[in-house]
Formats: sequence, structure tokens, C-alpha cells
Amino acid sequence: MVGMGSRGDAQPMALLGAELTARGYDVEVALASDLAWIGTALGLRTTDLGFSARDFLDSEQGRTWLAAGDVASYVRWLLAFKQEIAEELQARLVRLTDGADVVVSGTATELECAVIAEARGVPYVAVHHVPLRSNSAFPHLLVSTEILSPEQNRQTYLDVDRANWPVFEPLLNAFRGQLGLPPTADNTATRLERADSLELQAYSRFLLPELADWSPRRPLTGFITPTESQRAVLSGARGDRDLDAWLAAGDPPVYFGFGSMPVLDPPAALTLIEKVSATLGVRALVGLRGATSSNPAVRVVWELDHEAVLPRCRAAVHHGGAGTTAVSLRAGLPTVVCAVFADQPFWGALLHRRDLGSTLPFTGLAELPLLAALEPLLTSQARARAAAMSQQLHSENGSAQAADAFEHALGE
Repeated sequence: MVGMGSRGDAQPMALLGAELTARGYDVEVALASDLAWIGTALGLRTTDLGFSARDFLDSEQGRTWLAAGDVASYVRWLLAFKQEIAEELQARLVRLTDGADVVVSGTATELECAVIAEARGVPYVAVHHVPLRSNSAFPHLLVSTEILSPEQNRQTYLDVDRANWPVFEPLLNAFRGQLGLPPTADNTATRLERADSLELQAYSRFLLPELADWSPRRPLTGFITPTESQRAVLSGARGDRDLDAWLAAGDPPVYFGFGSMPVLDPPAALTLIEKVSATLGVRALVGLRGATSSNPAVRVVWELDHEAVLPRCRAAVHHGGAGTTAVSLRAGLPTVVCAVFADQPFWGALLHRRDLGSTLPFTGLAELPLLAALEPLLTSQARARAAAMSQQLHSENGSAQAADAFEHALGE
């Protein structure tokens, strides 16, 4: 099971691995160097992929591009990074999967792992945290956040596939040749569909009811989140007594999770939050590195147990990745998504359509836009809508439902 990428990729993969292990499967997970501890903490046999997600996620150049909204340059850089490590990564994945009966991976290594599974003659299972395959309900997330006609929505996936194929075809067919497979003119999605491969959709049918009955091979499992005991293990069972006392001493704060955003000037970001919070008359819990505050109504932290702390807040502002969005919604928080790139604009637009939050681009993050986005979410009506969604999300057990789908698809 390969969970290369950020924590939003690694943790759900490890949690699914823990569920399959509990059901008697012999599981090995492979995670980025900075996140391999997650698999180990959950008691799994864990391999370090030898690459740190933070090597590119936190690089100065990458953050500068994202802060400026230059997603195109950032994506070109990611592709160059992937090509740079391709030979070593592929060799590691080939060694890792030696003797495997099933290969499971997230999107970052889907191209490689699908080829390896084909070469070894074993099933491949994908784990997706956002809709990535052609459907009539939503356009491709790289094309638009506006819902188009069913025909136009489907066309966007064809357009993206045509644009991507010249980029990935040489890498794909070179790797196929190394493993003794003939070249192909079909992309990974087409080949997986032909093979009837399982593609777990690790998000909620309550948030995306349009896809609830998408396909037997694309079941919506619910978000894969830790149990209480797993959360204690992953957080090191460490409580922050000072933070706990601050939370208990006043009204529930608004959580500003800037830790995953490309903040180039942390003190300026904190000043912005302090102004917005003062105008709205709310306390602020801020996840931010590189800044401190003497304001008693503002608490700055870097690391915290989101699952434990966010239910004690009244609203959330964050980048809108699938994992963080799941946590804030499960906590019952109306949410402002300050989208940077990738799936974040999709989740921001979805929360806005579902009347569960609002969204703005990170490049447009300023005092007045943030005030306009956040103020309507502080009402009792907004909190009631978020609480209702929270109740629905808690009725799902993503790990168990994903494992059930895994066993059903593989005839176990």
C-alpha cells in the first residue's frame, strides 16, 4: 500500500492498512520519509519511500509560486521533480511489491503502481480523495469549479486527458518496457476501467450525493479518519494544557489553519487575523509558524490535534485539502476555504454550494474579503447546518467501508 504525498495521502492509506491488518491481511505500507512514522505508530510494517513530501511542499520556490497564484509554474516544477526521482522511485516500488498479491496506491504513484500490478498479474486498487474520473455531475477539478451541463462536464475529462497524455506517455511506456510490457496508447484510467479495477472514493456520499451510486467499482466509502484510540496514538497522547486552559477560558474561537498555506510573511498574516477577529468580536486560534501574539484573544500554535481541538471551535478557515475539510466538517464547523491549488478549489466551491461554508482564493486573502466570507458563518443557522452534516459524516466508517469494498471486489 503506497501513500506517497502529504499527510492527507499518507494517513488514510495507513488507516486503511490498519483496518485490513485487523481483518487478517498481511499489509505493508510505503510512506514518504517525513510521514513513515504514521505507519509505524499504527503497528504496520512500514517502508520509507526515501523521499520527503516536505522537500517540495515547503520549498521556498514552491511556496513563492503558490503565494503568487502561479500554479502553472508550480505544477511544472512538481512534474520535473517526479521525473527527477522517477528511476529511483520506480526501483523502490518494484522491490516493495515483490511477492504482493494486491497493490494499492494513491494518485501520486498511480501511474507506476498500476503498471507494476499489470506486470505482476495482480489486482490494483486506487484510493482517491476527490472525484478524478469522468462523470456527468462535476467538471474536472483542474478545469472549473462551476457546474456545467452533463455533456460539458464529461468533456472536461477528455480535454485534461488529451493535454496530459503527451507529458506522461513517455514516462509510462518507458517504465512498461523496463517491466517487459508492450507500449500502450491508453492512459491509466482507461486501462484500469478495462481491467475493472477498484477505485475507492474516500469521501462522503452525504457531501457528494450526485456520485452516491456512481459505479460498483467506484464506491464512496466516507472519509477515512482515525478512531479515538488511533487518534491518541497519532497525536502521541499529548495534550496541550495551556491550550486547553485557553479554550476553556472563553467563547469558542475561530480556527485559522494557515500551517499548510504558502504564507511568506507570517507576522503580516497574524496581523490580518487579529484585525478580522477584533472586527467580528471573536477569539482566534491560529495554526501558524514564524509568528507570535501577545493578544489574549489570540492563541498561536504550530501543531495540534485537530480531531480533539476543532470541535471546541465555532468556525474554521483553512486551505481546503480533503483531509482538513473532513476534520472541520466532522467537527461541525462552518468553513472558509482559502484555496491554493489542486483539489482545494473543488472543496471550497462544494462547501459554498452546500451552504456549509464559503471560499476565496488564497491570492485574494485580505481583510475585507475574509470578513465577508467569515461573518455569515458565525450565525446559529450556519452552525446548525454544519452540525447536521457532522452528524451524517459521523454515521460513516470510512476505513470499514473501504475494507468492505476491497474484500467484495477481490472476492474475499
